[in-house]
Order: sequence, then C-alpha cells, then structure tokens
Amino acid sequence: MSRLIFIFLDGVGIGKPLKSNPFYAARTEFLPFYNDYSVLPDKTPIKAIDPLLGIDGVPQSATGQTSLYTGKNVPAILNKHKGSFPDKTMRRFIKQKNIFSSLKNKNLKTNFLNAYPVYSRFFTNQHIRINNDGGFFFSDEFPHIFKKRISTTSCIMISNGLIPFDEKDIINERSIYQDFTNNSLIEKGLNVPAFTSEKAAQIIYNSSKGFDFVLYEYFQTDIYAHRHSINDCISLLKKLNKLIGKLITLLDKNKDTLLITSDHGNIENCLTRAHTLNPVPLIVWGNKSDKLRNRIKSLVDVTPAIEEFFDIN
Repeated sequence: MSRLIFIFLDGVGIGKPLKSNPFYAARTEFLPFYNDYSVLPDKTPIKAIDPLLGIDGVPQSATGQTSLYTGKNVPAILNKHKGSFPDKTMRRFIKQKNIFSSLKNKNLKTNFLNAYPVYSRFFTNQHIRINNDGGFFFSDEFPHIFKKRISTTSCIMISNGLIPFDEKDIINERSIYQDFTNNSLIEKGLNVPAFTSEKAAQIIYNSSKGFDFVLYEYFQTDIYAHRHSINDCISLLKKLNKLIGKLITLLDKNKDTLLITSDHGNIENCLTRAHTLNPVPLIVWGNKSDKLRNRIKSLVDVTPAIEEFFDIN
C-alpha cells in the first residue's frame, strides 16, 4: 500500500550559504536549505514556496499553519499575519474544512503521529470541543495552562474527533513526540526511552503502514531558533537530517511519497531570533512527486495539492 508522509517543520526557511545559517554550517544534505537551488543526494529538487501570501509583514505560525492545512489564504482574509495559536476566526475555518476532514471525505485512512504525553486524555470530546463559530468548549477539568495555547494541529485533531497518542504509545513505538528524541520529556521526569534519529524514522515508517496519509509535526526548529545558540541549532539540525535520511532509505520511491515543508522562516538565520521573510522549502520525494511539487507554489496550495494527489491514478 502506498502512502504520503507529511512532515511539517516549524520555523524553517531557505537562507543564504553563510555560517549564520545552521543548515549550511551543518551541511545537512537531506535538508539543504541554504541555496537558491538545492537538491537531495538523489537529485530530488528543493523548491522555494511563498509564506507571505500577498500580505505585508512577517509571517506568523497561526495564520501560516491554518493556511497550510485548510487551503485558505488566512492572512489575506485577516489582512495581516497573526499569532502563534489560531484565534476564533481561524478555528472556524479549521472546523469547516482541513486536510484530515478532506481526505476522510475521500474515504482515505489518515493518522496524526504526534503523541500528547500526560495530557492526551484531555484532548477528547469530553474535555474540549470547537463550536461551529470557532469558539471553544472546555470542561472544568481541562488544564488552564493550555486554554490559550491550542495549536493548529490540535484544533484539526479536535475537529475530526481524533484521540491523540500518549506516553504508552511512545514506549510501544506507535507514536513519537514533537521532540522525537524524547530528551525534553526525560528531563521533566517522564519514564520514556530516548530515541535516536534513526529509531524515530523507523517509528514513523512503521506507524504509517496501513494509512494513506500521515502527518508528523516537528516544532523544535522554531523553539531552538527563538531560544538557543547557533551551536545548539546546528546540533539539532544534524539529528533532524539523520532522521530524514534514514526515512528515505526505508521508503519505496515507486510507491511512497514524502512531503516536507514549513510555515515561515526562522532557524535559517541565527543572526536574529525573529521570524524571517525568507521563502520556505518544499521537499516532495518519491511517487508522483513531480506533479505534486509543480502544483505547490505557496502555503495555500499544499492541502489542495494533496487532495488532488489522491485523485491521480
């Protein structure tokens, strides 16, 4: 069975070939985001796509990710780039249509691979819902700390009635955390194993079996760009590069498709801790990759292109 694996990397743009660009400093051959034109080792091209969407200002996570996963030009609708987490208007768009609901309507099997350790049980219909107007319902037990920090993908998951994986699924290698090494969880005292990049790639591969479409989101790139040194960013990207490289060796280029992109630039320029105006990279590798790559020119094209991808015989 063929599959499309979508890996979202938060805060990754295409920068310049300078020492201040940790992709360039790390020589990440599977994430070569440091030239106007780059290719993977097998000559698969890297395409630069537009995160600005015709609106002045610096791209932000909420509007960028909502555009990415719904196909709506949210910055144009709001006339600005906005926020880290979707507001009521964006949640209404997500509730109406998103990548998972669109593929479900095509009778395709989908899977969101990210684990929500400790707090998974709160992301169920009993504790959190999105109303048709985009407003939230929270139970009395829902943790207050998260009420203003519900991510775009959490909204998608909630809208589709998906129950997230938890720490048991990490331990049993059915899911991975947004920090795929689990180091940040271990530092907090959670009893989960540390994963290598190669192990995380194997889990993504194994967990995608039997599904048409799977999504994994990686937020550490944006977190590190805002908070860590360039040497820390280089170390992070070397691990991420190994994951992508290993995953490609596991996939069948004639059957499987790997799509990687981002919402806005950030980590590619360590001279600033702010988001950038750089284009974001698009990697489409494997089965029917040329048609999918050619269809995507900006963030708003990603979901429609994936929908069309599954209609191609």
